[in-house]
Amino acid sequence: MLLTPRRSDPAPPGTAPSPARDGVAVAALCQRLARQPTLGDSVQHLLDWLLQVGGAERAQLGWYASHHVRLAGAPQADWSAAMEEAIDQGQALYWSSRPAAPLAWVTRAQRQLAGDDTHVVMTLILPGQGDPLGALSLVWAAGPRAPTEQDTTDWQALAAQVAPVLHWQGLAARPWHWHLRQALRRSGTRLGARLRLHPRWALTGLALLVMGLAVLPMPERVGGLARIEGAQQRVLVSPSDGFIKGVHAHPGDRVRAGQVLADLAEQDLQLERDKWASQVAQQDNSYAAAMTRADRAEAALAMSRLDEAQAQLALVDEQLQRAQLRAPFDGVLIQGDLTQSIGAPVKQGDTLMTVASTAQWRVIIDIDEADIARVRAGQTGEIALSALPWDTLPLRVQRITPLAQAKDGRNVFEVEAAFTAPVSADVRPGLMGQAKVRIGERPLLWAWLRPLAERMRLGLWSWWG
Repeated sequence: MLLTPRRSDPAPPGTAPSPARDGVAVAALCQRLARQPTLGDSVQHLLDWLLQVGGAERAQLGWYASHHVRLAGAPQADWSAAMEEAIDQGQALYWSSRPAAPLAWVTRAQRQLAGDDTHVVMTLILPGQGDPLGALSLVWAAGPRAPTEQDTTDWQALAAQVAPVLHWQGLAARPWHWHLRQALRRSGTRLGARLRLHPRWALTGLALLVMGLAVLPMPERVGGLARIEGAQQRVLVSPSDGFIKGVHAHPGDRVRAGQVLADLAEQDLQLERDKWASQVAQQDNSYAAAMTRADRAEAALAMSRLDEAQAQLALVDEQLQRAQLRAPFDGVLIQGDLTQSIGAPVKQGDTLMTVASTAQWRVIIDIDEADIARVRAGQTGEIALSALPWDTLPLRVQRITPLAQAKDGRNVFEVEAAFTAPVSADVRPGLMGQAKVRIGERPLLWAWLRPLAERMRLGLWSWWG
């Protein structure tokens, strides 16, 4: 605790009167501090007044919080140590090289702040609500303007007058969420005090709350991570060995039926076509010559070779047509970024692109194995997408995959659902979100305790068996 200020003795003859004794000047200082727009301006104005009017050579202010002092200006260890020394002892401290009486308080940090015997140091405490608000440390050059030990009470009274102004300006500078927390804390404290005075109210309210949670039915839902897929997807593969020639679409682009998405190099196929076209012409001439000679055996052989060449030519023509990858229907290209693979070789059957239809969507929900037994086809629910968190989309369960999959260290079942209302154009395949399926109504307390009860029952059965 701070010592109670006492009335100062008159200043000794030959010394300058202390500015802290001038009540009018101190009152004017407090008014000017209150008119400053920010806390920083008030602190700077106070320090300037201490240097100019108070005659101090150096002055520093520090804020006290969590048993430590945080300086308002540039941090310096000597200032912090002097302030903490005064706050720990709960007393304004004064040090000079020629004390008027034996020192009754520890002033080691004050001596270090003075640095030599030609300075006088005084540390004042800014009182607050409970813990001190902070401290003021002042350094004077030894001389007629330097205060005496008897002036400490006057200077501490000045600090006590300016402290409330700084305190309220500090509160005004706090962010809104700090004020909200303080208001909630005060409300909680008042409510706790009233409940302690009236414990029956607390017990009655708790009993009513538990009864409501245990009796009133509430919708019960289960769910998990969900993703959107096209109800129809088509994979475009390489029709033959070759090279990528050009790319006309990127993943995420909306495509139309028949639109060219990519081109494969057709030089080798064109040479193959020329070869079989030449074979067709050659075998046709051989067949005509054999018929002219009435050589039936040679004509039959030429006809079979002609049929083979025509079949091979038709096959090459089909491959040339498939050298252009076209969209099979209106949709979105969801896989296959080939822009960095132009000129790269591909083999027959390699997957190049995947197109998903936008005419109809399906939602795949990962339901934990502990909840899958209560999910049925036809149940309704909602999905909130990460890209559209404020818009929930209604859905209905279509089917349940009867095979579990291990994901993220747990077993889940994939549940397929469909939208029951039109969706916006912002919905695209591949979007992720959280889906919830309504499985009935249960009291909220039972819905919370059910997983724990089932785990305990399974553990007891395993142990008992």
